[in-house]
Amino acid sequence: MDGPAAAPPSQPGRRRRLRLTLAVGLVVLAVVASLVVFDVWRSGFAAILPHEGSFRAPKTVVLDESFDGATLDTSVWNTCHWWGDDGCTISSNDELEWYRPEQVSVSDGALRLTADRIPNRGSDGEDYEYASGMVTTGPANSDDDEGKVSWTYGTVEVHLRVPASRGLWPAVWMLPVSRESRPEIDILEAIGQDPSQALMHLHPKDESEADSPSKKYRLSGSTLADGWHTIRLDWEPEHLTWFVDGKQVWNLTGSQVPDEPMYLVVNLAVGGAYPGPPDETTEFPATFEIDRVRVTKAS
Repeated sequence: MDGPAAAPPSQPGRRRRLRLTLAVGLVVLAVVASLVVFDVWRSGFAAILPHEGSFRAPKTVVLDESFDGATLDTSVWNTCHWWGDDGCTISSNDELEWYRPEQVSVSDGALRLTADRIPNRGSDGEDYEYASGMVTTGPANSDDDEGKVSWTYGTVEVHLRVPASRGLWPAVWMLPVSRESRPEIDILEAIGQDPSQALMHLHPKDESEADSPSKKYRLSGSTLADGWHTIRLDWEPEHLTWFVDGKQVWNLTGSQVPDEPMYLVVNLAVGGAYPGPPDETTEFPATFEIDRVRVTKAS
């Protein structure tokens, strides 16, 4: 059964509801406008806001290499350590390769360091079963004081893909411009037979006064050989922080953190005490690929 029809509201009641609706609308508009203004402000200052959300000084680009050309930029990179003469190696690591310039190539937007079973005699008079490639931004020889690109404090990001085979030892690391062997910062080391593990180290300047701390980080669901990965180091006074694919994986603080100009080394070693020698399962040629190296520091 239908009830009686409702009586229409009075005019004063209508006016009160209209004023209330207008007031609510004005508040909503004010909130939206405030959010828009904040977003514009934030976008304008994005260059000086890190992902963590704290304020820092603007960044200066020290090195931004995307390997877009067909040859290695020799104004930035050398193909041997400063002590090398017509090739080089690190004999103290018992490595089995002799680094050769022809094992370094650039194509299709990537730097490629290739190891292969190529017997050769080094300028040190020793015979080596393998040839491989390396690059460095450091001194070209013992008379080169500054190197090609060096810096004190900053952020290093490297986009890379490592080879996966027993006895291979790809690495991204830093050494002092002073041409000493310490301090050394190992941004990444990987072992070919276990490419799911990222290895990081700090070798302090005075090994008699400080240990060499290290970190092992195992990737979940992938390996450093499966597609491309980004390795990052933030280097600040008495503070080192490592990241793998944007995830912070290690943090070091203290006076053992280097405070002097350093340069970058990227290499693919073969054998040595760390990974052990290759065996019959090792696939050659093997290639360490890098398609971006970016170094920035506070202005």
